[in-house]
Amino acid sequence: MNKKNIVDLITNIALLILSCVILLFPNLKIVNIKLVLGLLFGFSTIFKLTSFIIVFKEKDYESLFTSIISAAGLISIFFLELTTKNIALILLIWLALMCIIKLKKADYYHDRKNKMWIFQIFNLIAFLTINLILCLNLMYKNEIQILIISFYFIINYLLDSLAPLVSYLMESK
Repeated sequence: MNKKNIVDLITNIALLILSCVILLFPNLKIVNIKLVLGLLFGFSTIFKLTSFIIVFKEKDYESLFTSIISAAGLISIFFLELTTKNIALILLIWLALMCIIKLKKADYYHDRKNKMWIFQIFNLIAFLTINLILCLNLMYKNEIQILIISFYFIINYLLDSLAPLVSYLMESK
């Protein structure tokens, strides 16, 4: 497994663990939606930027763009009143921008005649479908919103964790 795949896998697993911890917040009586989104977007920004810096020589800007989008999400939650519609809007804009990054990554693999592009397109479709369903179900009280948002990020990082593993399996053939 090359350095970039290892770093991506570790980063995604760390963010997946963070999302699982946030899933426990309603049980701990932590129902501040601004705190939850701040933690998720903040750690995503930090981890993805660190990932980009570590593998800078690979010339892969996916982590950089993801960190910029997450930073924009982090900034937006502090400047907007977090109504249900605004939360859904922030997550949908984040989703749309992430889809562009994933589509660009699939195009990168397709241009190099790498079969990984098929997996990237499948990953993009799954990512888009699942996240649209989750975004449309935010019309509940804060505890339920935190659970939905946690599942939203758990699924995102699970799907992102599959890419380095599939890439490794395809390299080993």
